[in-house]
Order: sequence, then structure tokens, then C-alpha cells
Amino acid sequence: MAHIDMSVASTEVAPDVVPTLRLVGGARPLEAWLQAVGEAEEPCLLLDRDGVVLAASSNCHTALGVSTRRDGLVGRGLLEDVIDLIDFSAARMRLRPDEVERIPPLFALSTGALARGLMRIRSGANTWTLDAIATPLRVGGAVLGSLTFFHRV
Repeated sequence: MAHIDMSVASTEVAPDVVPTLRLVGGARPLEAWLQAVGEAEEPCLLLDRDGVVLAASSNCHTALGVSTRRDGLVGRGLLEDVIDLIDFSAARMRLRPDEVERIPPLFALSTGALARGLMRIRSGANTWTLDAIATPLRVGGAVLGSLTFFHRV
């Protein structure tokens, strides 16, 4: 797996503004990721270290059941009711906070390790399951974000 170095100067992201980026080794590697994720065909999501969405592909909006408006995800915390995570029981109960912390995009942030798992999402009357693979993104050993790819199963 390739090692990715990136740095974020600010964790607050306005919907119409690209986050302010620091130079890392004379380059701005996160800037390339913002564009790559934003234009990706695959459902993918880039979070900063605080769980705020920096970029999301249009297919990610669809996969998560969120509006495809430009500001549908970007600049919002993943836990700010962006998605309705439910359990795998027949009752489809909302996940408890301790369970939400273990979804791959957030687990990769908290553990600094590759995370993979299934997530069940509810949007209106519809529910579906996503397979999610997340990798932490580091600079100088510090986790500064995570990159997650999703696939509906």
C-alpha cells in the first residue's frame, strides 16, 4: 500500500471553499486528493481528523442516501446526522454512540489502522448495507484524516 503524506491547516470547511492546505515536502498532496475524491466514479469520502467531510464523490452521496447538492456532505461532520446508521436487527434501531465510533471511516481515525466493515444505512423508508474500507492518512506519524471507499451489498 502506498504511503500518503498530507496536512490540513484548518478543520473548518465552508461548502464553497477548498480547505486551506499546508505545504508538505514542497507540495500540497491533500489538494490532489480533494480533486480526485470529488471527481471519482467510485463512492468515496475524505474526512479530516475531526470527522468533518473534506470531499465526497457524487456516487458517495448516492451510496449514503444524502442530497447530491454540492454542499450535501462537504464541511459537515459525519456524525452530525449526515447519515442514519442502524443496526442489523429486524428492528433497525439507530446505532448507539459507542457503535457509531466503530464504523470504518471513524475507526480508521481513532485507531490509525486500516478498517473494514459493513454499515447499514437508512434513508426515509429505504435501508441498505454498505461494505466500507477506510485507511488513515498521516503526516509525520500523526493521523490527519481518513479515506473511505464504499460498495453497496
